[in-house]
Amino acid sequence: MPHINPEQSARELMSSPVRTIRPETTIEEAQKLLLRYGHSGLPIVEGDRLVGIVSRRDVELAAHHGLKQVPVEKVMVTQVRTIVPDTPMSQIQALMGTYDIGRLPVIDQGQLVGIVTRTDVLRQIQAAPKLLQLERLALPFQKILTITAQAAEARGWHLYLVGGAVRDLLLADPDAEVSLSDIDLVVDGFHRSADVGAGVELAKALQAIYPQARLEIHGKFQTAAVLWHNDPELGSLWIDIATARTEFYLYPAANPEVESSSIRQDLYRRDFTINALALRLTEPRTRTRAPEASQELLDFFGGVADLRSKQIRVLHPNSFIEDPTRIYRAVRFAVRLGFEIEPQTEMYIRHAIASGVYQFRNRPVPALQSRLRSELKYILQAAYWKAAIQKLADLDALVCIHPQLKLDRALWQQLKWADRFQRYDFSIPHWQLLLEVLIARIDDRAIVAQTLQLPQDAIQRLTHLCKIEQTIGQKLPQCKKPSQFVQLLKPFDSETLGLVAARGTRSLRRAIWKYFTVWLQVKAPLDGSDLKAIGYKPGKQFKLMLEELLKATLDGEIRDRATAEQYLAEHYPLN
Repeated sequence: MPHINPEQSARELMSSPVRTIRPETTIEEAQKLLLRYGHSGLPIVEGDRLVGIVSRRDVELAAHHGLKQVPVEKVMVTQVRTIVPDTPMSQIQALMGTYDIGRLPVIDQGQLVGIVTRTDVLRQIQAAPKLLQLERLALPFQKILTITAQAAEARGWHLYLVGGAVRDLLLADPDAEVSLSDIDLVVDGFHRSADVGAGVELAKALQAIYPQARLEIHGKFQTAAVLWHNDPELGSLWIDIATARTEFYLYPAANPEVESSSIRQDLYRRDFTINALALRLTEPRTRTRAPEASQELLDFFGGVADLRSKQIRVLHPNSFIEDPTRIYRAVRFAVRLGFEIEPQTEMYIRHAIASGVYQFRNRPVPALQSRLRSELKYILQAAYWKAAIQKLADLDALVCIHPQLKLDRALWQQLKWADRFQRYDFSIPHWQLLLEVLIARIDDRAIVAQTLQLPQDAIQRLTHLCKIEQTIGQKLPQCKKPSQFVQLLKPFDSETLGLVAARGTRSLRRAIWKYFTVWLQVKAPLDGSDLKAIGYKPGKQFKLMLEELLKATLDGEIRDRATAEQYLAEHYPLN
């Protein structure tokens, strides 16, 4: 028999606050709200009084029959069965079963304070409560989470550890002490959503206790981060604190519109089940407490099961339509964790790509700009980048960068050659060189670089790449001596030469590699001070003499100081 906690009541099950509409709201407006928030129905209120409820099916049928401009009061159910916060689980189940009700509004002193759905009840019917012990964390991390949870509780809020930290804690060796470098916390209210600025308020409270940390406040939704750098206890740590929120995409690849919401909706907006996990850090609403040092694990979407079966599963079918960067994250997590992309999730990816929704560039596509660049950076700077790129190519996901981009044998070889050149100390990071190799394959390379918001020097490099390759390619066969190679290659920065080498012929790569590793290290035995000591007067001739000395040294005509002085005596005799 399933285990049901007898103390569970509507208060613990309900979602709050409740999204409501008014009787005069049109069918069309109600339909948009149901789509936006993913609800199966909406309560209808007049003032503070609940007057009816309308289901998604009733709204869709009315719209189908051409009644989009009719107010919902014409189709709403007015005889609404309700419950109170203390209504027990058994009575809620009985009401839903007897009257085939999918949702029950929760009324407290005449006001609508929450709603319990059939899904809420089903999720609570489980063999045993899911708990996770925080004592597996290193003590400094336990301490900071406890302090933040106490600050949230004092303000009447719940606090949750969410996302990757929970996932990694579940995946970690049970006997190993876990440290964290990136912590995401979400604030949620008890019977109403927390204020939009709750994350900022908690972050400020935390920084007051840890004044050595830096506070950053981000965006119109008021998320905040507290950062430590090389702290003796916490190391380099980033704690991001936000209010629970929901999001909606107006069109594919747009930035989402976000609104304050509940922890359940906050988890539902995330990418994959294994990242939609939360650990409650504050006390539960019921009198039942978890064992010491254990916290309740929220797993609404089967994330723990997917961790056990080692699969990446998306939360909803249109996830990749809304945000193509999730395709790249799916591949990144799969390769990094050694997981498989669940078959239906892979089908959703292929459908999103085949639909061509990312190729309509007649409006802004933020997901294909800095957000896509960030995902490419995560992938290309990792040790597993080769496997990830091959998987992206298999999914045909490189078209998110540009419809023309395909991973053929030539491009794959170019990427591997660029990877070998990482031994040379470029001024740009290695991942950027790999990305520039990818972009260089595209005819509209400068436009793509601008779209991905690469630095200006990278855009200029890609803009002039064809001309540079043509110049070097024409002159290289004429070079016979090392000094001639150096004279040809010296005008170009090392990043450009790395890009040219990765895309060039074998002889070109060999010449550029030798330029980096051998010829650039060669120094003439004499410098300007030596010339003055010998008796030469400083002037325009100095530069020419030093250049000639270097050329002769590169070509082996000068081997040491004595042969350098002899060279000067022959070519630049003193009066």
